Amino acid sequence: MSAQVRAAVLEAPDKISIKRFALPEISEDTGLLRVEMAGICHTDVGLYHGTVKYAEYPLILGHEILGRIEQLGPIAQRRWGVRKGDRVVVEAMVRCGFCRHCIDGNYKFCEGNVGYGTNISAAVPPHLWGSYAEYMHLAPGTQVYKIPDDLPVERAILLNVAMANAIQWTILKGGLQLGDVVLIQGVGPIGLACIAVAREAGAKTIIASGRSSDRNRLELAKRFSADVVVNIDEQDLTKIVKDASDGRLADVVVDVTGAPAAVAKSIELVRPQGTVVNAGVTGDKTETPLRLDQFLYKEINFRGVFTSSAQAMRMALAFDPHRKYPFEEVVSDRYPLSRAEDAVKAAGRELGNPNTIKVTITPD
Repeated sequence: MSAQVRAAVLEAPDKISIKRFALPEISEDTGLLRVEMAGICHTDVGLYHGTVKYAEYPLILGHEILGRIEQLGPIAQRRWGVRKGDRVVVEAMVRCGFCRHCIDGNYKFCEGNVGYGTNISAAVPPHLWGSYAEYMHLAPGTQVYKIPDDLPVERAILLNVAMANAIQWTILKGGLQLGDVVLIQGVGPIGLACIAVAREAGAKTIIASGRSSDRNRLELAKRFSADVVVNIDEQDLTKIVKDASDGRLADVVVDVTGAPAAVAKSIELVRPQGTVVNAGVTGDKTETPLRLDQFLYKEINFRGVFTSSAQAMRMALAFDPHRKYPFEEVVSDRYPLSRAEDAVKAAGRELGNPNTIKVTITPD
């Protein structure tokens, strides 16, 4: 009898169960990952509640992936540049390599439509398509990055989402330049990483905004080097941004809240010909009213962003070598695989813990 692997399976909205699957056999161009930790993000919460839907059920969630190479085919070893036992982070998108998007280097839009933990059902062999599991299948077209064995697990799990996305959205898409004023709306893991990235990129003034429920996150934002932190439930964000920018408004606004009101506020608080980076997932059915005349009169550069890129990931691997920023403290909650459903609820801030920032799952 083949070995069995436990995984947390989303069977329907608001229903996660622990199921067992056969440990898959590898081929020449595939691999097997022993999961060390899975991170949970807002997209997972939306998938759990059915407000964001990419795949048919059943679905093994988990697109923030950290682990060790357990088995590896010879072709995969040559392509990926790793060996059995290497500690790696894994990109969520799996490229086919042949469609126009892959050929153009935009593999995040690959027409093969394979993404770990998001859009391929656990009913599809070899079933282990997400990191809410003890082991995970590594398909051809996977991109893995070797990381040091001594890198703290809390930093490692943030590499391929929080850090890479922050670099992609703040610098590569936001175009942040030396001396800019930047407004970061949202002080979750990616928002905090955006603050650190903006500082390293030479921002003159960094303003971070959150709500009363984010008090501990706002305090942490100061330690990530935010110059001004704003509780929008108690303070006038518009006035503070104007004061901090000498009336010019923000050169770059990065919104990671997923709140329609914050998107509208981004348009209001960016300077003429400034850039708004819209990164928050609001849900498939959410409609956000905007005053479109502001786009015209201010000639706003509005950038929707989806995820990071290989370039951003390489930059993330080299980011903060002296560990100036307290990334270890971003990981606030750890749950065993057997409590995956509680973990997702905690990530959605549904369990009443005001100190929750980043929730992770580890095999029991």
